[in-house]
Formats: sequence, C-alpha cells, structure tokens
Amino acid sequence: MVLCAAVAFVVIFAAPSAFAKGPSQGVITGAGLAHPITLREPGSATIGPDLASVVTQSGFFVGMWGGDDTSGRLAHRPAGSLGPRYTITYTIGGAGPPSTDIVQYVFPYAEPGPITFMPPNQAYWGTAETDGGWFAATVGFRETLIGLGLPETPQSAKSLAVVSDEGDPISTAPRGSATIPLWMAGALVAVAFAATLRRRRRPRRSVHA
Repeated sequence: MVLCAAVAFVVIFAAPSAFAKGPSQGVITGAGLAHPITLREPGSATIGPDLASVVTQSGFFVGMWGGDDTSGRLAHRPAGSLGPRYTITYTIGGAGPPSTDIVQYVFPYAEPGPITFMPPNQAYWGTAETDGGWFAATVGFRETLIGLGLPETPQSAKSLAVVSDEGDPISTAPRGSATIPLWMAGALVAVAFAATLRRRRRPRRSVHA
C-alpha cells in the first residue's frame, strides 16, 4: 500500500508527461468570486497540489471515464436545492489533438456534502466523449474549495441557474415575468416624444366671448 501511494504521488506531482492526458489546468468561476481561481500556476512543471486535490476530490475521473470505481456516483440529481453553482473549466491536453475544455459544475454548499455534475458527451481527444454524471463528494472537498478562495458561507442563489439531470441550465426567473425588447422600448419612447412635440406645436384656437 505504501509503495502504491508513493507511485501515485510520483505520477501526479513529479511526472507531467505521465499526466499529460489529464487536465493541465483548471479555472473556477462563480458567485462571490472577485476573479476566476486558477488551480495551476502558469509555467509550473507539475500539476501542483491545488489542481490535483480538486481533480481527485470532485469525481473528475468518474465523470470523464466512468470505470469500475463508482464510489460517490449518483444515479440522478439529488432532490431539493443544492445552493450556488460554480463552474470548473478543465483544460485537457494530449500528444496529438489540440487542447480542449471540459466543464464540471460544482455545488460546494449542498448538504450533507458537496455535489458535482459533469455533463456527458463533451468531446475531447478527437472522438472521445465524457461519461458524465452526478457525484457526491466528501465534506473535505468543500474545505478544499474554501481554502482556494470560495466564500465560507453560500451566497444568494436567487439569480443563479440550477441544473437538471441532463445538466441543462434552467432559469430561476419567476414564471409570467416578461421583458420588453430594447428595440421595442426605444420605438415606444420615440413615438411618445413625437406625440409630445406635435401637441406643443399645434396652434391654439382663439376663443371669442
């Protein structure tokens, strides 16, 4: 067991060529962040501890390739509110095809533990596609994200999107609310302004006693 752990450490942190088919970068965006969080220092020769921790704790490998190790995999989206949604965009490199981006949605403040979702059928390495799915992470993953710069408490989720079982964003705006297109609003203002000028220019009729 000690030997396996040592080999895994060398592969992840000391051998970038062996990890070339995994993510070479990860960027977190979402509510309460003043700027995106970059998980790997630019120019770093290794994946680094931040990106390695997020990859191993978020269910990234399960979402990418599935495999026999399905611990943490969920059959469908958990019921109820999951709280604010964050997005991790991974850069997937390779020896042949150009780098591509793979998206994973993260709900750090879901209870009892963080939930992640990787949309299926995201293309990479030419013809390969992500397996996709929901994943239940441990509470330690939340602590990792907070340590990287996420707020310690969840932000208001009223203006955020939620995700369906297929990973499609669903608007949380109240039903029945309507907005007027900008061109229509401008036309209405122009008509009202023209009517006002016409009334002002109309000559007054003289009234005789």
